[in-house]
Amino acid sequence: MGANAARSGGTDYRERIGLNFIRPDVNRPGNYDFMNNGAWLVSQYREMGLRWNRLAFSWVLIEPQRGSFNWAPYDRIIEACNREGIEVLATLGGHFDRPLVPTWAGESLAEVVRTNPAALERFIQAWVERYEGLIQHWEMLNEPKTFHKGLTVTEYVEGILKPGYQIVKAAEAGAVLPCAYGELPVLGDREEFWDAARGYYDIHNLHIYVDWGIFRARTSAEPEEAWVRDHLAQMEKHGEGTKPVWVTEIGWWGTGSLTAIYDIYRRDPKLPSVQFQPCYRGEEILNHPVVLREDALRAEWLKDMYPRLLAVPRCEKVFLWVSLDEFEGGYDPDRIYGRSTDERPASQVDLWGVIAGDKTWRKSAFTLHGMMGVPTSPSP
Repeated sequence: MGANAARSGGTDYRERIGLNFIRPDVNRPGNYDFMNNGAWLVSQYREMGLRWNRLAFSWVLIEPQRGSFNWAPYDRIIEACNREGIEVLATLGGHFDRPLVPTWAGESLAEVVRTNPAALERFIQAWVERYEGLIQHWEMLNEPKTFHKGLTVTEYVEGILKPGYQIVKAAEAGAVLPCAYGELPVLGDREEFWDAARGYYDIHNLHIYVDWGIFRARTSAEPEEAWVRDHLAQMEKHGEGTKPVWVTEIGWWGTGSLTAIYDIYRRDPKLPSVQFQPCYRGEEILNHPVVLREDALRAEWLKDMYPRLLAVPRCEKVFLWVSLDEFEGGYDPDRIYGRSTDERPASQVDLWGVIAGDKTWRKSAFTLHGMMGVPTSPSP
């Protein structure tokens, strides 16, 4: 398969398709593999032919004590990306950090912004200085709507986006993205964002998850395309019609977690004969018929989704969620995962990965590999 196979209608997929890295969050499943297998996972990006990686930088993980920084796991990943020719979209903050901010800085991000803003600004400054020249794109916070309750739209813009933008630009370190528009803080009016943030970002940002809470059957990405086009119309309305848009998260909801499988299947008329249990051994999870079904459907959806979205004017890049399954403590084929029953220990697991927890490629990974048009094969 030649390099031209990575092109469709003039689109070079290698320059426009990205993948979200595993989560670095403290006290969440993905942290184990993030800390121990980051460089290996970067090698899988290379095998697939991917050139873009969205990577979350957890303040809690990096600066657990004031002024004491641990950049080591990130240094390994950035060095591997640089070596493999993979660009990084750097995102401020983890996703499900517990706690959500370092305890020395405050009890919540809202409190930090209101009473200790210098602490966050010092971290952003150290972050940009550390990777200046290696990273060219900086996303100022992940999903405050979900993870940072109590923060307002205005506080996000004034206390996070604007200082972050000014720090990046003072260092001539590249372009800035705000948090995804639909994930702005709950408090306040999202309409406030347009005027308040004008001039303090370079690229607009979307997260797209269609059919949340069901086992999706349709593999057409028409709803995702409509989502992007509707947002572009909003940008035009608010005088931002010349800016590009990146979809920094998009996913096939499906088997997001064992909890989802257990709770949703009973309401899904397409799965009347499938039996579910509250917990499984690791090997049983990866071979479960619904997990296999969802991956096969997602692989077909990817073939439709990427050409559709990347054909929309000004939609420059699309980052799929996510690279690798997240098993608490690492994948173990004999460990019990799911809800604890009968006093058996149970561990968390999230099943969004195009690479399964045992580090084998799913159909979705082979689909991405085929779209990139690179003549390589996976090396687990």
